[in-house]
Amino acid sequence: KPRAPPHLHGWFLDTHKRVFRALLTSETRTVLELGSWYGASTRWLAEACPRATVFAVDWWDDAFILDEQADHYETMGRRKLRAMLDRHPLWDTFRANLWDLRDRVVPLRMATVEGVDFLKRHAIVPDVVYIDADHHYDACKRDIEACVAAFPTAVLVGDDYGHYDDVRRAVTEVAQKHGKEVHVDQNHCWAFAHIDGITGRNFRPQPPASSSFASLLDDFKATK
Repeated sequence: KPRAPPHLHGWFLDTHKRVFRALLTSETRTVLELGSWYGASTRWLAEACPRATVFAVDWWDDAFILDEQADHYETMGRRKLRAMLDRHPLWDTFRANLWDLRDRVVPLRMATVEGVDFLKRHAIVPDVVYIDADHHYDACKRDIEACVAAFPTAVLVGDDYGHYDDVRRAVTEVAQKHGKEVHVDQNHCWAFAHIDGITGRNFRPQPPASSSFASLLDDFKATK
């Protein structure tokens, strides 16, 4: 049993719960989570799907957060972030938070795309994938693309659509490429799904008209 005390810190909000309640069913058996932090979302998903196994993929690496991801936590401040990680190390605290659900929560301490490949190699197909790991454009897009390619039948859900331009760009570009409909709840939680409700909107991303016009103009100039 982990020696660290529980500390369930996180940002799993009503917008996330609303989207998942619309998508999870009594038939949900496997959930894949990319990016788990201290496990607040992991616990909610496991409790919402009592017959499902939740695979949680994360490095749970305190130094990596401080060195490579600190810009994700600007509202907290680097000093406060460091103090929390010193007091509540990610890996030990995650395990303490989920210890009572250890028979259904499987932590995979590896890169997110490696976690996707791990499930695929073992013929494990998630019903739902929650993407909330690296919010930088290249990494976020890589996670989404990997999940679309590996699990074409899974419903993808993600976080921070309206909070990070990189996330919004990655989501819309992948959706446009693969013809996916996007639902965004309160400009925050997104899903490749159609969900009816007064707090969200459904749309299919289209290429910007200005970009299309610019491309046509360039082609016209090239023929002159």
